Amino acid sequence: MIKSKHILSIIIVTTIIFSCNQKKETTYSKKDLNNDFTIEIPSDYFSYGNNENRKVWKSGETSFLFVETKYSNSSDLNKEIQEYASAQDSKDLYKNKRLVNTENFENENLKGIILFYKSDVKGKGAGLVTLTSYITFAVVQSNNTQFNIESMTLSDDNFDEISKSIKSISSQTNSIKIPVANSFDKNKAIEEGYQVFQEDGFMVKCKGELKLDRLRIQQMKEAGMGDNSRPYHVYNNGTDYNINISSFEEVLFGKTDKEIEDYNKNDLDYYQTKFDEMSIKNNRGKFKNYDAVYYENTQDNRLTKAVFFHHKKKSYMLQVTDNTNVEKKFSDFIDTFEIIN
Repeated sequence: MIKSKHILSIIIVTTIIFSCNQKKETTYSKKDLNNDFTIEIPSDYFSYGNNENRKVWKSGETSFLFVETKYSNSSDLNKEIQEYASAQDSKDLYKNKRLVNTENFENENLKGIILFYKSDVKGKGAGLVTLTSYITFAVVQSNNTQFNIESMTLSDDNFDEISKSIKSISSQTNSIKIPVANSFDKNKAIEEGYQVFQEDGFMVKCKGELKLDRLRIQQMKEAGMGDNSRPYHVYNNGTDYNINISSFEEVLFGKTDKEIEDYNKNDLDYYQTKFDEMSIKNNRGKFKNYDAVYYENTQDNRLTKAVFFHHKKKSYMLQVTDNTNVEKKFSDFIDTFEIIN
């Protein structure tokens, strides 16, 4: 089974436009950035030399939009934008740039920072004029995805156009049908006795207070294991309750819905094969409409019952261990589990 680090993805967008024509009203067309996100760009751009991780749109002979997909662990917008803007100083076109405006924005699930610069580009030879370049850098985040955006226009102030394109980035509707808690209200859930873990997207009722097992995380790191897991645990009156969440964002980034479904199915198949090899009792079934593997094992007179399933790009394992009345404790525990995003 592949283990991978929980990371964020980066999409780098580069636009360079050379134009001395009279400015016309701009119209926009929606384009795919990847399977999950779209962007609206000026309609005169056409696709040129695309592959899975790199997209190029051109307009005329000297205008283009370049998109490259990468990964990142950081979620600090200010740090990312400063590092990205500073890294461009080595380019001749961006030398001596001066900051003229900064814009912070939030739009539905998007948040971002846009930096606007101007820079003088001096012509060489008699009769050539000094042109002004209009430069834009931005960092935009949406959940686990981050976009680094770069644009430059020579002698054509298009700050409004670029800003509109940046803010147009949006998530496409996910076609995978998955059961989640409807109309989630955190305060109401807590009043009803749920423990809510919004960062990992679930809530559950439990006899004791589930906490992130940081010791186990540290032990896994020291053992050289992937740090993509989030283990929660509590020991209450002789009963162990465990929930483990593993992220496969890196492995499944950019994959189609069908590819994600196939990966999830194969992962469950893999677990069943290993359980069979270890003579661990298991069976395939449904857990709240999820395809799931149920398994149980007895060690030191204590019975462990568990269910393992996938949701989007994560796997979930719910487990109860005790030496008495395990069936009911396990059933009560997993029946209250809900995905909230």
